[in-house]
Amino acid sequence: MSRLPKLLAAVAAATLLLAPPAQAQPELSTTILAPTAGAGVGVGLPLLVTGSSFSATPEAIVDTELTFDGGATWVSAEPARVLPGWRTDWQHTYTPEVAGDLTIAARAVTAAGPAAAGPAVTVHVGGETVPQPVACADRCQLSAHYAPTVDDPDTGPVEVGVRVRFDRPGVVPGAGLLRGAYRGPIAVRMWSEDGVLLAEQPWDHPGLMAEVFFTTPVPVEPGRDYVVSYYTPQGGYATTENYFTGTLVHAPFTAPHDGAHGAGVYHYGVGGGFPTDSWHDSTYWILPDFRG
Repeated sequence: MSRLPKLLAAVAAATLLLAPPAQAQPELSTTILAPTAGAGVGVGLPLLVTGSSFSATPEAIVDTELTFDGGATWVSAEPARVLPGWRTDWQHTYTPEVAGDLTIAARAVTAAGPAAAGPAVTVHVGGETVPQPVACADRCQLSAHYAPTVDDPDTGPVEVGVRVRFDRPGVVPGAGLLRGAYRGPIAVRMWSEDGVLLAEQPWDHPGLMAEVFFTTPVPVEPGRDYVVSYYTPQGGYATTENYFTGTLVHAPFTAPHDGAHGAGVYHYGVGGGFPTDSWHDSTYWILPDFRG
C-alpha cells in the first residue's frame, strides 16, 4: 500500500519568553494549524505539528523553525509545499516525553535570518483535552495539511480509511474524499472502534473529489475511536505515505497515532470490511465531517 478544509482555534494559553531574533522581520508570519491549543496529547507518543509560513517581502522563506522549550533550542520543520516567494506549508513530528503543559512556537527564516515567533500553542501532555470553540453548528471537516498525492496502481478490491476520534459529542453526517484513478462506484462506510458497521452510503460519480452524506448522520461520543472508510472494488485510490507520522489534533478531530502506526488503515478483500491494517503512516484522503 502506498497517501482538505478549514479552521483554526487559536488560544495562546501562555506567552513564550523567547530571545529576540537577530533581525526583526514583521512582514514574515507563521501560523500553527495543528495541534489545537488545549488538546490533551499522550506521553511518549508522536505528535504531528503542522502549519504555514508567509512572506510579504521579496525575501524567500528558506526554513521554518520550531521550539518546544521556550526558545532555548530550535529545530527545522519539513516543508510539505512551497509556493515560491510567499508561502511554505510544513510539518514536524515531535514526541513529548514528560507530562505537563507543552508550548510550541514557530518562526519563519529567510536569508536575512529568523523572524519573530508567531502565536504559540500550548497542549497538555498526559492531561485531558480542553475543547476549544469551533464553528461546527453547520459542519466541520477534518483539516488535513497539504502533501503530494499518488494514484496508487493497486487494482485489488480494498477498503481504505482513517481512524478518528472527537473531543465533544455530535454527529458525523458524511465525509469528503479525494479520489485516485478509479472513478467507478464505491461505498462510504463508518465503523465503531470494535468493527461494528454504523453507516453505509453508495456513491457513483466520476469526479476527482466527492462529498458523501449518510442517509442518517451517525452520533459520536468524545474519546471513542471510529473509522470512516470507503470500499473500491478496483483499487486506484489516492494516497500519501509518511503523512500521519504523529497524532493529528485539529479540533474537534483527532487522528491518533498509537506509537507504531498512524491513523490511515486498510483492508483487502472482495466487498471490503473493517480496515485495521496500516502501511507507512499513509493517508487515503478520507476527511470525516462533524456537526456539533
